[in-house]
Amino acid sequence: MGPNGAGKSTLLDVPQLLRHTLEQGLMRALDYRGGVANLANFEADRNGYIVLGIELNGVDWSIGFTTSQLRSGIYEERLSGQALQGYRVPHELSLNGTRLPVDERSLLRLAADNPATAPGLHPLLAVLQNYRCYTDYHLAHIRENGSPLSSEKALDVHGRNVFSVLRNWRDTRADRVRFNFVMEGLRTLFPDNFADLDFETAGTTVAARVVAPRPDTTYPITFAANGLLVALLHLCAVASVPEGGMVAIDEVENALHPFAIKRLVEAFRSWSAQTKSTVLLATHSPVVLDQFRDCPEQVYVMEPSQETNPVPLSKFRDPEYLSHFSLGDLYAHLEFGAPREPEPS
Repeated sequence: MGPNGAGKSTLLDVPQLLRHTLEQGLMRALDYRGGVANLANFEADRNGYIVLGIELNGVDWSIGFTTSQLRSGIYEERLSGQALQGYRVPHELSLNGTRLPVDERSLLRLAADNPATAPGLHPLLAVLQNYRCYTDYHLAHIRENGSPLSSEKALDVHGRNVFSVLRNWRDTRADRVRFNFVMEGLRTLFPDNFADLDFETAGTTVAARVVAPRPDTTYPITFAANGLLVALLHLCAVASVPEGGMVAIDEVENALHPFAIKRLVEAFRSWSAQTKSTVLLATHSPVVLDQFRDCPEQVYVMEPSQETNPVPLSKFRDPEYLSHFSLGDLYAHLEFGAPREPEPS
């Protein structure tokens, strides 16, 4: 959490950028985001060295560059782990002592495609390849058009395939636990408004009807409350994560009543513990923050006054001090995560 423009959404996108780099190469991944010119923070040193990377289970992959180098397609890579050493420097690429052709493929991609080095990379590859950051659900499209008929079993980043995914989970024994998690979550969040979903197929489209708790009462998803539809998508996003995976939701509180927010965070915690997965939330909501009062070390702050971000809240403020207050109240009173006030002229 932190002020508008502090970089919360950008931070959540970094694992996605690394995933796209793994799949398509760094330059194509950056082009997808508007090009090299928009990569660095406006306040960063224009000649500063930027490092993007991930480390998991002893495997460390990093990419380093300056923006001026990157405009010429020049960057460096490092990859290390047990029985694994590789590097990329201008015009040279090496993996475990073997020189390889320099092309758009990342060093991690080359190592993953090599039978000799691939086995030790599986945990890191699984986290990157399955990571999704949900920031912009296409609610109007979902209401009006439903979902395209497909065999997909993970929610896309805009949520357009939600009804196909849910139906596929329901109809597959191994995935039914995901469907049940979403349905039970919605019943807990909206006890007066939701009992179940019915699916309808027309041609190549899957739509849904909400079954209300009142007897013989259903209605098209078109008329569902925004909060119900958003919560449905949030729960599907989290349920899409494979065991040990990672998912991010930006501005999780949008359209939701405090009662629903509290129950939603509880559902996320339950699923995360059950699947050993990680759920990352970016928020401005005091209600969301208050759900972490007993674990401030899980709250990270984009704090403009700090040289390095994000900062664990438990290191930025004394945990003993924090324990006496509502985290949401402290945030609302600009005790942390607040923009810098302009100095009086």
